[in-house]
Amino acid sequence: MSLAPVTLFKTPHYPKEAVCAATPIEGYRFTIWNIYRSKRFDVDRLDINFADKDMPEFVRGLRIVDHLENESYTVHGEDADHLSYSMCFIHNSNKEDRPDQFDEYLTQAINKKEYLVHKLFTEERTTETAVH
Repeated sequence: MSLAPVTLFKTPHYPKEAVCAATPIEGYRFTIWNIYRSKRFDVDRLDINFADKDMPEFVRGLRIVDHLENESYTVHGEDADHLSYSMCFIHNSNKEDRPDQFDEYLTQAINKKEYLVHKLFTEERTTETAVH
């Protein structure tokens, strides 16, 4: 999936600092909310914003942008749920506040196409493996 131009706009339902973006994906317009950013990755929440033809397969989910590889990946349904849960799990377990933990998880999740941290790290001590 190639990266498309992004339009930034302020939203009336969120604080003045909240800015989201809109971008077309496969001919449909999506609202983008950035939920995670590092030197390598962005994770964005995507919600369909406008459609004037048949309902697409992808209506809402998450997009992972890998700036190092110049690639983006979209996940929805159960994979998006697993990605959201796993990022929260790692954040809560990351007592040393090391941002590279998310990058290591995202790199492995993309390569293996497995977004649930408990399946990705199959060793007995999942928490310690994922965050140390």
